[in-house]
Amino acid sequence: MLRIACLALLAPVAAAAQPADPLDYDADRIEAVQGVFCEVPTTGQTEAPGTVAGHIELFERIPEFQWLTHVVPAVPGLSFGVKTEATDGTVYGSVVLTLTHPRFAQSGATAQTYVTMLGGASESINAYTFDTEEELAVGTWSFTATQNGEVLYSALFEVVPPEAAPEIASACGGMPIS
Repeated sequence: MLRIACLALLAPVAAAAQPADPLDYDADRIEAVQGVFCEVPTTGQTEAPGTVAGHIELFERIPEFQWLTHVVPAVPGLSFGVKTEATDGTVYGSVVLTLTHPRFAQSGATAQTYVTMLGGASESINAYTFDTEEELAVGTWSFTATQNGEVLYSALFEVVPPEAAPEIASACGGMPIS
């Protein structure tokens, strides 16, 4: 399920994308970093008809990434996404977030979209949490944030079987530690 938190009062995110990184962003407008974290409680939701669930859940605060990686084991309760912060405090409204992923078995979905905002005086996050078996789709997932047709960021994640990233999979309770 898609989760989001915007405009939390946290310290700036420092990130520099390397050419080989699966994260590309407009460094003139935003700073961005991608990562993985164990599921955290949400405080509500807002309608998002372009998503499988029909809504996105909201975080009270921006979760901390426990792993700065683009490799995500397919285990229930694991979350992954992109944190952003405007370089000059600009608020970017009407940002279309598009998430693409391997075909979900039950719904057949391969893409989900919703409108959000980025920027302002603090960081924002767009994240996805594996809540159902259908969502545990192994393969390449992408997050792309655009405003007026211009890409603010694009991030690739590789969702892998739990045994391919056991240190992350076991930390969130998705795989027994041997």
